[in-house]
Amino acid sequence: MAEKIEIELLFTPQGEVKVQTRGLKGKTCLTETEALERALGAVTERTKTSEYYQQSTTVKGTTRQG
Repeated sequence: MAEKIEIELLFTPQGEVKVQTRGLKGKTCLTETEALERALGAVTERTKTSEYYQQSTTVKGTTRQG
C-alpha cells in the first residue's frame, strides 16, 4: 500500500502561512510545494524534517480541498 502524503497549510492570526508536509521524502517536498510557495509569497524560513534527508519517492496523485 502506498504511503499517505499530506500537505498542511496553517494560517496564523499574524498573517503568516506555514506549509508542512508529511510522507514526502527527500527534495520531493520542495518540488510539491513550489507552486504553493509562489502563490503565497516569499519564503522567510524553512525547517527541514527528518523526511527531507531520506531517499526520495516518486509522487503522483490528485489535490483535494476539504
